[in-house]
Amino acid sequence: MPADDLKAHAASNQDFYALLDLSPAANESEIRRAYRRTALKYHPDKIANPTAADIDKFHLLQIANDVLSDPAIRQLYDNAREARMRKQRERDQMGAAKRKMREDLEARERAGAAAQQGVKRPWIPGGEDDAEAKLQREIERIAEDGRRRRREATDKLKRELEEEQRKMQEEEEEARKAADRSSQRVDRSQEGGTNVSELERSVKVRWVREGRGADWDTDWLKALCAPFGEIEGTFMLKDKRARVEGKKGKVTYGTGVVVFKSIVSTQAVVLDSEKKIRSAEGDWALVDSVAYASGKAPDLGFSTNGHSEEPTPLADSQTSASRPSDNTTSKPSFKTSFNFPGVKSGSQPSGKAPSFGSFPSAAGNPPNASSFNPPAKTSTPSLQEITMMRLKNAQREKERKALEEQLAREDEAADAAEAAAARAKANGA
Repeated sequence: MPADDLKAHAASNQDFYALLDLSPAANESEIRRAYRRTALKYHPDKIANPTAADIDKFHLLQIANDVLSDPAIRQLYDNAREARMRKQRERDQMGAAKRKMREDLEARERAGAAAQQGVKRPWIPGGEDDAEAKLQREIERIAEDGRRRRREATDKLKRELEEEQRKMQEEEEEARKAADRSSQRVDRSQEGGTNVSELERSVKVRWVREGRGADWDTDWLKALCAPFGEIEGTFMLKDKRARVEGKKGKVTYGTGVVVFKSIVSTQAVVLDSEKKIRSAEGDWALVDSVAYASGKAPDLGFSTNGHSEEPTPLADSQTSASRPSDNTTSKPSFKTSFNFPGVKSGSQPSGKAPSFGSFPSAAGNPPNASSFNPPAKTSTPSLQEITMMRLKNAQREKERKALEEQLAREDEAADAAEAAAARAKANGA
């Protein structure tokens, strides 16, 4: 049979595999055997009184054998057959309204093709508002809705970024104006740095005394916290044992105190330690928590002169040290009350040694009355330190929002992938 005729037969709606009772994956020898076996039933010379139907069936068997025996023609036939089956599956999954719309559209396509060939077009109800126009309008509506949603999401993100930048600029401007207003009235020589009480410049580090952490001391504390700023002094507290969920026995925890020269370093180590502990970087893998020694974060509020309305008295700082901390950076198992009984050892850098006058007695004895009345010293951070800490908080909040947006986008992508997989599975069923 000529190749052009075979190509025409390859587009036939006839299922040649079913006609020969074959699997679509049958090889050439299986096709040949199936043809010989089936042809015997309809061969005009093999049956008595063959009918026209028998002759037509025999002729169709020959066509099936020719189409399936030629690899190139068979590939064309398989592609056309798969397209028909996929189209039928889609039609079966459609609702009644969509099926009717698609049937009307296909009928109009057939009528248009027949009209081009000179065949009279049959009458189809529906007028100008036909199924094709409806389908096109629905496609355009869905596309426009998607574009609108993308524009809204982009505009929302842009507004949020602009709002964050505006707030940061306002905070910087507020700090600058406050500095200008108070420059004539405030003596800044006694603000910031080591003029802030040692308690507010200190952090308490707690770690598990196991493995590498068993021998950690003040030198290790210095090395751990040195990247966050200059250190005035370090000392160790008495080890404690506590129960940990998931473990049978108690776990020994070591605790040490680090006193920085600036309260900015104190805030930085507390905020940044959360990420380092979660990521288990180096020695941070054994660190349980890092908390403010005072039990609370620095007060960054401004009064009319750009500072806290009233400096925190040293005695109040000591009193607040005995209350549980509300700092979110410490874990539930770690009480952040600032209690220093039984100091084990101390380490001080060369030069001026820290007095640690803000802390309770290292020997565990109650402080005398004079310790609550040190020489006049302001515990207010400098304007520069307050500004730096406010910017640090703003940066952390921005990172938190960025992480939330990233997680939201990942969730949306996962949902879309799951929905696509479900649709693909349904189409393949």
